[in-house]
Amino acid sequence: MDSLTHMLMGHALGALATTVTPEAGPGVYWAAFLGNSLPDLDVPVSLLLRRGITLHRTFTHTLAGAVALTAGTALALRARFPGSSLLLLGLWTLLGILAHLAVDGLNLFGVRPFWPVSDRRLEVGVLHITDPVLLLMLGLPALGAAAGWNPVSWVGSSFLVMWAYVLTRIRAANRLIRELLDEGARRARIVPWYSSWRYIAETDYGVEFGRWHRGERIVLETFPRWEDPRIAASLSDPRVSQFLCEAEYPVARVEAHEVVWSDALRRLRADFRPLRIPVES
Repeated sequence: MDSLTHMLMGHALGALATTVTPEAGPGVYWAAFLGNSLPDLDVPVSLLLRRGITLHRTFTHTLAGAVALTAGTALALRARFPGSSLLLLGLWTLLGILAHLAVDGLNLFGVRPFWPVSDRRLEVGVLHITDPVLLLMLGLPALGAAAGWNPVSWVGSSFLVMWAYVLTRIRAANRLIRELLDEGARRARIVPWYSSWRYIAETDYGVEFGRWHRGERIVLETFPRWEDPRIAASLSDPRVSQFLCEAEYPVARVEAHEVVWSDALRRLRADFRPLRIPVES
C-alpha cells in the first residue's frame, strides 16, 4: 500500500493501543505507529545501495524480518519510555508490522512472508495500491479527533472497521469471479482498481480484459488466440518460453515488425515491461 495508508493505519492502531492498554503510557502508541511503517525501511536501504527499489518487499516484509524489527524497536522505545512494559511495546510493534504485511499481501504485488524458508508469494489481490475508500475510512476519524469533533476511541475503531471493509472486498471478488465462470470463462482473475474492479477472463476465443460499471460488465480489450503465424514463429525464441513459464495470463499482439508479449494481469503493475520479439513481416 502507499505510505499514507500505512501511516494512517499506524495512527489508528496506536489509538487502539492506548485505548486498550491505557496503563502502558504513550510508548504503545509509538510502537503501533512505527510498526506499521517499519517494513518500508527497505526502500531507503535499497536507494542507498543504488539498487533502485528492487529490495522493496523483500527481507523486511517477512516474518523473520518482523521479529528482528520488533526486538530492535521495542528495546529502543523502552529506552525512550522507561515506564512502559517491554512486553507490551513488543506486542504492539509486532501487531503493527503484521498489519503492514497483511495489507501489502492484499494487493497485486503481494509479499513473501516465509522467506528464507520459502519463496512463495502471498497475493490476495483485493486492494489497489491506493484505495480511496480506505484512506477516507482511516483519515476522517483521525482528522475529526485532531479537530476535537470526535473521541480518540473512534480513531482506534477505524482500524477494526478497515478489516471489515477488507472482508467485503474479498466477498465481492469471489462473487464476481463466480459470475465470470458462470458466463463461460475457463478461468478468471479479479483485479482491484482503486475502489472499483477490473477483470481478466480466459475464454474459448482468447483473453478478455474489462471492468465493472454499476454492476455491468464492460469489455475494454480482447486478445485473440495465437493464430497469427508470426506469433507462432516467436514461440521458438527461448525468451518467449521463459516468459510463458512465468506469466499467468500471457497474451500476444503483432505490432509492425515485432510480436509484443505481455501478461494481461501483470501489465497492471508499474514494474512490468512487455517482451518484444522481432519477426519477419
